[in-house]
Amino acid sequence: MAGKSLCSSSSAAGGRRRRPDLPLITCTDCSQHTVLELEVKTNENGNRGRIFYKCPSHKRDGSGCPFWHWEEGYVNILKDLKAGKKQPAEAQGRRDSLVDYMAGKQVKEEKNKHEMGPDNDMGHQIISLIGIAREIVVLLKC
Repeated sequence: MAGKSLCSSSSAAGGRRRRPDLPLITCTDCSQHTVLELEVKTNENGNRGRIFYKCPSHKRDGSGCPFWHWEEGYVNILKDLKAGKKQPAEAQGRRDSLVDYMAGKQVKEEKNKHEMGPDNDMGHQIISLIGIAREIVVLLKC
């Protein structure tokens, strides 16, 4: 990412976040981890004290998950999410795959429900509702 340096960093002093008003979202690139809020601890490139956000899978050498943003860029991502703007294509594809997976799972549950007969109808309705609730949680995290 442009403007990124390979400077030393650690989480905010004492584990306290400097920007608790900004939520820590699920990574929009890998959808696997909650992003970290970190502060530059060295004065390399004059960035000491600047806040940045990254995926725990992002490595200093640029490998791993590409999610890495200065505070200003992260704020823009949050604004885009709030406005419902589309995410990067690769992240959108993963969410679409997840929704497709969940839809397939519901179809399978419906098929099993019909094969088992009406005796287990209430149990299957509860299982379907749990699946829907999980899907809603995943979508809210995205």
